[in-house]
Amino acid sequence: MKTLAFIIGVLFIALGVFGVSRPGDVLSFGYRMDTPTGLYAAAALRMIVGIVLVAAASSSRMPNTLRVTGGIIALAGLATAFVSVDRVRAVLDWLAAQGPTFVRLPFIIVTAIGAFILSALSVKQHAAAV
Repeated sequence: MKTLAFIIGVLFIALGVFGVSRPGDVLSFGYRMDTPTGLYAAAALRMIVGIVLVAAASSSRMPNTLRVTGGIIALAGLATAFVSVDRVRAVLDWLAAQGPTFVRLPFIIVTAIGAFILSALSVKQHAAAV
């Protein structure tokens, strides 16, 4: 599980960098995914990511924080399953109206979460014996 969680951290960073550098492409992808199937796929992916992070937490440097992060992501996935396509379109329209700078902000947070995941999963450093 730790390896899967590490891959998730790397993917979060990659997604965050992509979202910051290409906000228009992210919105286009969002509009293509605003179908019931797309929303259920996003919900399932979020729940899987959250479960993997919770499962990997016990072998991390910050198990409680990683469990909470995974739990929040899993709950966000569960909530996504209950959001209507019309609501998603309304949110995407609102985001698009705010401009690219505003669209970049969530991806800065995604990048930070990815960096946190990698940090939490890194090997603990022990003090050298003198």
